[in-house]
Amino acid sequence: MKTPSSEALSNEYLHVNSCGCEHLYGQNVGSLRPDGRIDYHLLYISEGCCYVTENGQEIPAPTGSVIVYLPRERQEYKFRADVNSTSYFIHFTGTACEELLQKLHLDSGRIFLVGKSRRIENALNHLIDEFHLKLPFYESPCHGHLLVVLSLIARRMAHSQSVTELRSRKLIEESCRYMYANYSKNITITEYARMCNLSESRFSHLFKEHTGLTPIQYILNIKIQRAKELLENTDLPILQISEIIGMQSQNYFSRIFKKHTGLSPLKYRNPERK
Repeated sequence: MKTPSSEALSNEYLHVNSCGCEHLYGQNVGSLRPDGRIDYHLLYISEGCCYVTENGQEIPAPTGSVIVYLPRERQEYKFRADVNSTSYFIHFTGTACEELLQKLHLDSGRIFLVGKSRRIENALNHLIDEFHLKLPFYESPCHGHLLVVLSLIARRMAHSQSVTELRSRKLIEESCRYMYANYSKNITITEYARMCNLSESRFSHLFKEHTGLTPIQYILNIKIQRAKELLENTDLPILQISEIIGMQSQNYFSRIFKKHTGLSPLKYRNPERK
């Protein structure tokens, strides 16, 4: 995609080389820069979809996506005629760019889904107005608006991650409650993952991240704790206790119990027993 600016480097803290907004309706428009640019390139898709090619694979960047290219990175993307799209773009440089993008977590990855944001669009429009009007001392407001744009994008990313983390925590908390209520039923981890609409590997990863234990370890801890309570407070036979907690084999129960407590079930019930 052709832009009115030329590539440039600057020793300033931040410097905007070019910026604008393009309405791509009924056009097949694309850009291919095998060697990238010498400056930084950011696109914000406020409407429609941009199709980014990475390692030979075409990846859609829908409405609310931010696309970031670092200097010298291959750039290949396109907009399709059958999708009405609006794209904001900024080419920028400066001594602070690398550190700033690292701080805002925009230095790794290509597509960041931050959602459609009126505040981001307003900040972009202010930047575009300053850049193209070129009133006296316009450079400083341009740099300021660029910093606002990058900060708003980073804030949206952080909020999105917080919402995702909150949702995953609630899912795991619900799973823990269900495990406690149904520990004797020997429900598989695959079934628990399915209840959360997650793959087994993703469910297990989130579960350990939030509890510090694998799902199997967590359920086993519940079983052992319940067995301790029954051994301490009832005279039920060991076999019946093993069945109550969902371990049909008394030998298996005794082995697991001793592994976790250092004592056999009988010894745990009666420490004085020889």
